[in-house]
Amino acid sequence: MYSLNSTQRFLILNSYLPFSYRLFFYSNIMSDIEKPTTDENGPESDEPKSRKALILKIVAAVVVVIGLTILFFWIAVNPRKMKFHVTEASFTQFSLSNDNTNLLYNLRLSVTVRNPNKRIGFQYDLVETEAYYYGEKFDSGNLVSFYQPPKTTRVVDTWLSGQGKVRLESEEVVEFKERNGNSGVYPVDLKIHFYTSVRLGSMNIGDFKVKVKCGLKVPLSGTSSTAFNPTKCDVDFNPLLVIYTD
Repeated sequence: MYSLNSTQRFLILNSYLPFSYRLFFYSNIMSDIEKPTTDENGPESDEPKSRKALILKIVAAVVVVIGLTILFFWIAVNPRKMKFHVTEASFTQFSLSNDNTNLLYNLRLSVTVRNPNKRIGFQYDLVETEAYYYGEKFDSGNLVSFYQPPKTTRVVDTWLSGQGKVRLESEEVVEFKERNGNSGVYPVDLKIHFYTSVRLGSMNIGDFKVKVKCGLKVPLSGTSSTAFNPTKCDVDFNPLLVIYTD
């Protein structure tokens, strides 16, 4: 038996079709051939993605340039935090009231402030001091604002005097009286808070809030034979965290 291939069968079938059917059939075939095929992952669909990728690259490059500029600037300037030492401290009076609820005190302090930077100066503003005995604040005061040029040392003297309300436990009252009768040395925490403007020449680089804490052993004059030991203070100040101002 003679067999026909697919082309011969298509031609025989086509000869039996009406002309209108053949025209419709051919037009559909040609439209399918001429219609461009676009893949979901082709160039047309990739265009928005490529645009977003380009924008992200530009933003990343700008961030890197700004970061490197700031880094190189700080390396060149080499900023370091200021240094605080309490060089002198003594009580001329430090006693409890009869009901053990008030501290009567007269505290003299001498604080040395050192700026170790070669190019940076510090402006100290809103300087506040607080004195604590066993976690109880018994006095606070304000110091005069001042500017400290690079590579300089300044001595700040202050007096804290008066009486302040305290809440001492019975054991702390007993220890207080024992110290008064024996060593005459009292633990005092001195806290200093202030704002500083960092200056490079006439340019203000930024403003910072600085916290200083000094753990002192303060002798009572006339009752203690122990001299005060100069004490280094902890300075909470990070010169890399800048709050930029106009």
